[in-house]
Amino acid sequence: MSKLRFLYIIVFAFTITGIKAQDYPASLIPDSLKINAHCVIREDNQETELRNINSGNEKVRRVITILDKEGENLAYLAIPYDKNSTINIKQVVLFDSNGKKIKTVKQSDITDSPAYSSSELFSESRIKYYKPENPFYPYTVDYEFDIDLKNIISFGCWRPFSAYNVSVQHTSLKFTYPAKIKINKKEIGIQAKSSEIHSDNIVEKWELDNLIAIEDEPFDISLHERIPCVYLMPSHLVYDKYEGNSDTWSEYGKWIYSLYQGRDVLPEPGKLKISTLLQHVSDTIERIKTLYKYLQENTRYVNIRLGIGGYQPFDAQTVFETGYGDCKALTNYMYSLLKLAGVRSFPAIVSSGRYREHIFSDFPNFQQFDHVILCIPNFRDTLWLECTDQKIPFGFLGDFTDDRDVLLITEQGGKFAHTTKYKTTDNIRSCRSEFNIDSAGTANCTINTIYKGLQYDDISELLNSNYDEQKKWFYENSTLPSLQIKSFSVNNQKGIIPVASTAESEISKNYCSFSGKYMILTLNILNAQKSIQKMLKQRLSDIVINRSSIEYDTMIYTIPKNYRYESLPPGNTLNSNFGSYSTSVSANDNSIIYVRKFTFLEGRYKPSAYKELYDFFLSVSKADNTKIILTRKT
Repeated sequence: MSKLRFLYIIVFAFTITGIKAQDYPASLIPDSLKINAHCVIREDNQETELRNINSGNEKVRRVITILDKEGENLAYLAIPYDKNSTINIKQVVLFDSNGKKIKTVKQSDITDSPAYSSSELFSESRIKYYKPENPFYPYTVDYEFDIDLKNIISFGCWRPFSAYNVSVQHTSLKFTYPAKIKINKKEIGIQAKSSEIHSDNIVEKWELDNLIAIEDEPFDISLHERIPCVYLMPSHLVYDKYEGNSDTWSEYGKWIYSLYQGRDVLPEPGKLKISTLLQHVSDTIERIKTLYKYLQENTRYVNIRLGIGGYQPFDAQTVFETGYGDCKALTNYMYSLLKLAGVRSFPAIVSSGRYREHIFSDFPNFQQFDHVILCIPNFRDTLWLECTDQKIPFGFLGDFTDDRDVLLITEQGGKFAHTTKYKTTDNIRSCRSEFNIDSAGTANCTINTIYKGLQYDDISELLNSNYDEQKKWFYENSTLPSLQIKSFSVNNQKGIIPVASTAESEISKNYCSFSGKYMILTLNILNAQKSIQKMLKQRLSDIVINRSSIEYDTMIYTIPKNYRYESLPPGNTLNSNFGSYSTSVSANDNSIIYVRKFTFLEGRYKPSAYKELYDFFLSVSKADNTKIILTRKT
């Protein structure tokens, strides 16, 4: 669901006055702000003035020093706009490390182009874009521009930065609005520095200084949880003829529902098509499956950003006639098909992505939901349908929208629900492999692997590829040395908990290494767990393991008849708060059987638990590197 509120690639827009270039030589940056930083925001301030309920102005000024090439992306200027906004770029100036002006950018150097993504078919959005070019670091960029806005329905979320390895010297937000207008606010990690009444306006200001750069940490929480922020939301929603209230999620849901009203009517040919499809299907679940299959085979996803397209779907007739739509339109279309079939369902807005964001139950806003799926209640287990993916199994969400709060859009208003949570035993990778090793250390390999649940989700790229792409995938994802693939097959068993299987026949030269007269067999080259690469001196964020899973491995090694093993290593058993690991090794004539189980458990843990997590992974990695010494028989 596209957002009409602007998100600046330069992170946020800000304004100040009286800045002089000589105030910003790189030498004046405090050493504490250079630690782990690729760039330093010297001044970053925003003044937003609301003239009435849905129109206003933003004045922007931002001064940023780029320390190295990795911080270069933050020097780009990119301002999206559409028919509801007017951009006035006042200046873009580059300075060298000493604060000496290099150049003032001309208006003709700033690109103005359509802002289409690869998935967008229609969009009214455009973008003003400028990329500074300076081969010498550090350098400083000074941006200043104004944005005049109308049809405002959200003021977004103000954060001093939104990327790792960025530090801030000074940043502020000044928000001015008529006293008669109610503004809902949510402050996280910050409080307003001042709140004053000037004439008929309320003026509020937030300010922060000397924020050190945040480093990415293994298994860390969302970066948004680690940064102070201010959410601003008008109580009264107005966009064209659509008015509503955002004081509660229920009222917010009513406003969204009003955008969907009257858009669920199919044309007569569509009604006839659905009637024919369901003519001999009486079971309710089978009727839903039939319609979902029809949706997947006859529509495709495109992003739509026209008018109020960020929130309002194309009507069902348009989708039937054109065969495309965005997440709102395709979900509404599936809703319309089910309604015609007598099945009740609800669009559900959701925060999508592999990492789950915490939804504020007490603060309705437009920033936390970005996608729409369909909820079908009143079954033993609520059905959830992802309507934008032509390949995803019926009723399966994957890690894109699983296990999170969503808001159902109903006639009575917004209602919270929770999507499917996949259990540990739902998410399994099970592998049985046989390695026939010759006296040169080459292994003829037969590998059969089963992927279930979210492990299935992890190989969706493989499942939806052609033969050549699949072969490339096997090569790129194999850890076997000197690999030659002889044959492979892929089997896809779609279901609410889907299962896929792969079968590979391969040759791996140099599978075993040699040291003098000894052949060295590593028991788990195929699926070895890597250790965590970074042992932090001080862990700052909580540890988050998003999902549980189990790995089973059985590996059977047939060693050359003219070799024997010196001894078999003992099995391993490891237990921690994060999971468990066990292996066993046995032998039968010239066969060695290695069995492994690794369970990884989801959860949120205090930073002090990081050493235990690090040690657990290190122990698993070492155990996976267990070797057997083979000696030539005499």
